[in-house]
This record gives sequence, structure tokens and C-alpha cells, in this order.
Amino acid sequence: MRFFCGLTAIVACLLLGSFASASITIDMVTVRDAGNQPDTTTYGSVGYDYSIGKYEVTAGQYMAFLNAVAATDTYGLYNANMANTQHGSGIARSGSSGSYTYSVDPAFVNRPVNYVSFWDAARFCNWLHNGQGGAGTTESGAYSNIGDQATFTRQAGAKFFIPTEDEKHIIQIVASA
Repeated sequence: MRFFCGLTAIVACLLLGSFASASITIDMVTVRDAGNQPDTTTYGSVGYDYSIGKYEVTAGQYMAFLNAVAATDTYGLYNANMANTQHGSGIARSGSSGSYTYSVDPAFVNRPVNYVSFWDAARFCNWLHNGQGGAGTTESGAYSNIGDQATFTRQAGAKFFIPTEDEKHIIQIVASA
């Protein structure tokens, strides 16, 4: 069975555990119907069962990720708009490069994170795939060649990944039924 997690409205993760340890647990649901036919949009055909995150990735979870891997923020995983509490995520950064730390407004801990790019989401998946370690865990694992549209690929055996259009479409059909 394959598992995936993205930062879209249909994918989510549930934070369990301490922010300090950066340990998060992903609450998953199984999607079955391998070999189903596509609908009239030509999307929705998937030849395997898989699991998807039950909830959206929260600001608290993304803050844990940032604290684990972005003390220097080499890959620009933090967007200053995240600090906004009107349309952002209530995630603030303090310190200087090499010692950045991140905190989240308590009212936003369980709200969906905003201002996360596709490449940030791929790095988040790699971090999850690699056991939620430190800075060296974002560049390979579920994905390789992050940032290169021509060679970017999801790896066989990826434990967490961003859903394909077909995988997302099945969820949308099930949710609207």
C-alpha cells in the first residue's frame, strides 16, 4: 500500500506529539478501487490502493518541519507571508540564518498552513519519508531532483507523496458522493 501527503485541501496530517521534538504522526485513510475507470474528465483511474492524509497539513506541523530543517533555510521553506494571521498561517520566524527558530500563534496550530510552494511540499514529503530528521532529510527520499521540472520524479517506494491528478480526482469524487 502506498501513502502520500501533500499540502492541498484534500490532503492533511494530524499533529500528535511535541513541537520541540518535531515528531508528527500522519492520520491516514485508505482509498480502494484499484483499476477503476476514469470519469468523463479522463481523470480518476488508479491501478492500486493507497492511503491519503485525513486532514490538511497544519501550521503546527509545518512549524515542526521548519524547526527540524530550516535553521538556515537554504531552500526558502519559510515565506514571510506565513506570519500573517489574516491570510497566513501565524508562523513567525526569529533569529538569524543558522539559528532561525519558528513559532506559531496558538490560534493557528491546527489550521491549514498557507504559502507553501509545490517544491516546499515535496521537501516536506521527503522529510516525512526520511523519518523527520534534520537538514539533510529534504532533498531525496520520496522525490529526487526537487526544483528541476524536467527530471523531478516520485521514487518507487515513496512513503509520503503529493497526490497525482488521478489520485486527487478519486478523492474529490468520493467526497462529493
